[in-house]
Amino acid sequence: MVRAIPLLLMISLAACQMDSRQQILATSNSQAAQRAISTRVFDTADQQAVFRGVISSLQDLGFVIDRADNVLGTVSATRYGAQLVRLTVSIRPLGQTRIQVRASGQLNQHELSDPAPFQRFFEALSQALFLDANPID
Repeated sequence: MVRAIPLLLMISLAACQMDSRQQILATSNSQAAQRAISTRVFDTADQQAVFRGVISSLQDLGFVIDRADNVLGTVSATRYGAQLVRLTVSIRPLGQTRIQVRASGQLNQHELSDPAPFQRFFEALSQALFLDANPID
């Protein structure tokens, strides 16, 4: 009986966890649809400008930057409030003249599949990149 208690505790704790495969299968969108929602390509070769634009866009949207790695091209951020929102953004060159930006997110520990937050982020990023490329005197 003494051995059964730790075993039952381990089984019940394991049943409460959701691994990444379960999270992927629990999404309401197909992988292709989610990729379309969360990915944009920008016609620029300046990866540094896109990296800075991602950071400033997230901050403008009320996120706190948790981690930013310029070498890997990743930014992780969290927005605190009534709902906890976490975004991770990756920046990758596509050939010589374009850059792909892909975002993934969680809303209260569940995959973020609603397109609206991604649209807001990409609109803010587009504006930041435009303003960076076209400074106003």
